[in-house]
Amino acid sequence: MEILELDPVGRVRGRVTDGPAEWVGTEIDWNLSRRDDYTIVLFKHEGWREPVEFMHHCSTKWATFLMSLKDFVETGRGRSAPDDVRISDWH
Repeated sequence: MEILELDPVGRVRGRVTDGPAEWVGTEIDWNLSRRDDYTIVLFKHEGWREPVEFMHHCSTKWATFLMSLKDFVETGRGRSAPDDVRISDWH
């Protein structure tokens, strides 16, 4: 991934340069902000050439990952897979 923008306080945006053909050239954007006692995570994976089936599959996987990340932050345990593997075991 080529980093296009990096703000250590709240944003990372990058362009995919290698990997699945459908991903190459797409951009992944993480934007974090704070609202009262909450951290708001805005996430985008955009720039797909066409809406292929793999794009829909990836959208579901990103949602699963984001929910796991939320669980990890709130409880110390995330779910990287349906087997309920701990995020700390993702090495």
